[in-house]
Amino acid sequence: MQATSSRGGVVCACALGALLALRAHSGDLAAGASASGDYRIGIEDVLRVTVWGESALDLTVRVRPDGKITVPLVNDVRVEGLSTEAVRQEIAARLSGFLREPNVTVIVEEINSFRVYVLGEVARQGPINFNRPTRLLQAISAAGGLTQFSKREVTLLRDENGVERRIRIDYKRLLAGDPGQSNLYLKPGDTILVD
Repeated sequence: MQATSSRGGVVCACALGALLALRAHSGDLAAGASASGDYRIGIEDVLRVTVWGESALDLTVRVRPDGKITVPLVNDVRVEGLSTEAVRQEIAARLSGFLREPNVTVIVEEINSFRVYVLGEVARQGPINFNRPTRLLQAISAAGGLTQFSKREVTLLRDENGVERRIRIDYKRLLAGDPGQSNLYLKPGDTILVD
């Protein structure tokens, strides 16, 4: 009886550990773009919207700073943060007041919203555009790596609901694979400061 109880405790502990690891991993992904699932449209992305059989309604449009696009007949449509499927459904629903069963297609032609900034002791400072979920070390690599004058100190600046958050990263420990240092997924608009 006691062996069964002990084994049950081990199973529970393992399950709890796995759950916590999964939660930490999903939280890490949530900090940036989702590594799986649909792409979410962002400001400055370029969309191609077509309506089958209605060439006058076809357009290529850049998402404005307010997160909207303008579509003939339906005017402004908020697209920021939505998948192409959600935007397609919204436009089709609005057009259904003018057309019978509108067949709408929405394609992301250019991804311009996943932009991060790298400053300080890197080979190439400035904005970098990415087309997929990107981690901190990948961004530093894209900036040409650290210069010989770097102290190997990295700070990630992230806007969270209008408040700037500073995340210190020990670059040496991160490269050494220290589990206490996470190679974070970046979010659009993040700034990486390298000292």
